Amino acid sequence: MESFFLQTSKQSCPLKEDMNPRERIDRDSAVIVGNFDGFHRGHRYLIDLLKDRAREKKLASVVVTFCPHPLKVLAPEIITCELSDIDERIRLISEAGPDFLCFIRFDEEFARMEAREFLKEIIHERLRCRHLLVGYDWRFGHRREGEIELAREVGEDLGFEVEVASPYTVDGHVVSSTLIRRLLREGRIQEAELYLGRRYWIERTVVQGEGRGRKIGIPTANLADTQNLCLREGVYAVEVNDSKRAVANYGIRPTFGEGEKILEVHIPGFKGDLLGKRIKVSFLKYLREERKFSGIKELKAQVERDIQSALEL
Repeated sequence: MESFFLQTSKQSCPLKEDMNPRERIDRDSAVIVGNFDGFHRGHRYLIDLLKDRAREKKLASVVVTFCPHPLKVLAPEIITCELSDIDERIRLISEAGPDFLCFIRFDEEFARMEAREFLKEIIHERLRCRHLLVGYDWRFGHRREGEIELAREVGEDLGFEVEVASPYTVDGHVVSSTLIRRLLREGRIQEAELYLGRRYWIERTVVQGEGRGRKIGIPTANLADTQNLCLREGVYAVEVNDSKRAVANYGIRPTFGEGEKILEVHIPGFKGDLLGKRIKVSFLKYLREERKFSGIKELKAQVERDIQSALEL
């Protein structure tokens, strides 16, 4: 899979300045557009369908997504968290196997693009779309004024067809990123797994912490860019790099009077140095709420019980 930025702005997407920009692709394509946050079973269903259509019509399969999430520009007060960062999205979509993953920088200028202009300039001319696959509730363009019937009309004029995919359901529930965010924020890890089709995991860089855990014999790895995870605050049984059982705390660490949320992970028996390394943390089970302890002794005793609970899962 080739990942690239479609050059619509002088700026590239945050955190991925090294990704090559492209003006257009050089093959006729089948295209799908979406945020693909968290990449769940519904997303995989759509990309599998896209690849089927691309094979049938001898087209390239192209997944189009945005960076940052459009709501961060249009309504930052609405979006409370994201399930995956850009690197995690690239990895998850890559595993689904489309030919191309195209990022478009979503900024105020791009948000003003009219729906017809988006279809003509981006979808038709620059991505050479011949088959556009859309979700049942797809909206696009300035103020989300574009809808499926408009896409069909424009497609007839320009030479691409529009296919509307039915919603993907599990046990009668439509699978969506919104549903999964709610389940994770309620600590319902196993239920979220059902709709994700996999364990929920993040992969972030270990940064320098205060060193308090090491002083009491329970060293932790503090993970960067975790202040806004879609997780309930508290303690979790986790697995690190798909191999090491561990325990993690997500929250503000009230015993020490900290303010910003962070995910910190303790790997029992681990002696190495993880500082500066990117590690994968998979969430297995929510164990308990975060709470304030009377002192270090009480905190350490509880953490040791948490470790035992995680190891016994």
